[in-house]
Amino acid sequence: MIIKTLRFATLALLAGLGACSGSAAPPAPAGPQVAPGLVRVGATVVRFGGPSSRVQTSPGWIAPDRHHKKSLLYASSYDGGYINVYPEKGSNQQPIGKLTTDLVSPQGMVVDQHHQLWVANTNAFTVVAFKRGATTPFTTLSDPNYFPISVGINSHGTVYAANAESTTGPPGNVSVWTKGHTSQTGTLTYSAFNIVLGVGVDPSDNVYVSYIPKSGPPAMVEFPAGSTTGQPVAIQDANVGDMSFDKSANMLMETLSNTMGVWARPYTSGPTRTIPAFGNEPTLDARQHTVWIAYANFSHPMVEGYDYTTGTQTDVITNGWTVNSAIPYGVALDPSLAP
Repeated sequence: MIIKTLRFATLALLAGLGACSGSAAPPAPAGPQVAPGLVRVGATVVRFGGPSSRVQTSPGWIAPDRHHKKSLLYASSYDGGYINVYPEKGSNQQPIGKLTTDLVSPQGMVVDQHHQLWVANTNAFTVVAFKRGATTPFTTLSDPNYFPISVGINSHGTVYAANAESTTGPPGNVSVWTKGHTSQTGTLTYSAFNIVLGVGVDPSDNVYVSYIPKSGPPAMVEFPAGSTTGQPVAIQDANVGDMSFDKSANMLMETLSNTMGVWARPYTSGPTRTIPAFGNEPTLDARQHTVWIAYANFSHPMVEGYDYTTGTQTDVITNGWTVNSAIPYGVALDPSLAP
């Protein structure tokens, strides 16, 4: 795999991050840090290219759930080359499955309304999708010569992938596949894009993209539903990176104070409230009771759950991760199919 060389900024020492937000460790630095194949904004960490593009040789597996009673929690490992599958309910749960087939440095993930898991397969230049209970992808979306690190999907089944950059360097962009297509059907670009960090789709199908510009701090742009014209979003007090939305279109993202913020539309002021947590890819469960994050830290790898209303930590999952070699970068939730 090509070792990427970014054109600017300082070295980010990933191993220098402390423990989780509930520990005595110092907070993650707020400013963006960039190194070859690694970008960190606050506690959000993304990877692409470089030597840590491991491919698992062991077969995937998943425990049967014939009555679909379990809500599933997926967590991806860029360095491990796999996705752990957990029951959402529990305390430091053991994995009940592992996805490995066709995965090369998996990272950002999302589950659609049909219980299908979509994965940014970063160093394979693809997005792959798994049906619930399957260990082999049912489709592969081609993203040639770009590193997808985050993925979103709208209510019509259109898939969006945030490409950090191409194999020859910046700028990054967002690849688009309309439902049923495996080759790109469109691209979202913006004049200020340098490194693209994340993509999110709100309940109205508006697409939001976070990025590091050619100059200045990380920023955000909105592509209104159906539009390819980006509009800047003047969000305040945000470590612009991974984002998600609740059913009321409130945006979840890290703040400059290394907490998780909740912003109300139109996202042009500071957060309406905060949760004492930080990490990759904040993801809500179906009932919006719990928000999950991946803590991408080589010394303290874990997936954490927090009560979305009170901010109380409800779960810490360390099982399934290996210090210094296999840590979580993305999370996604698949609700139970049972009534």
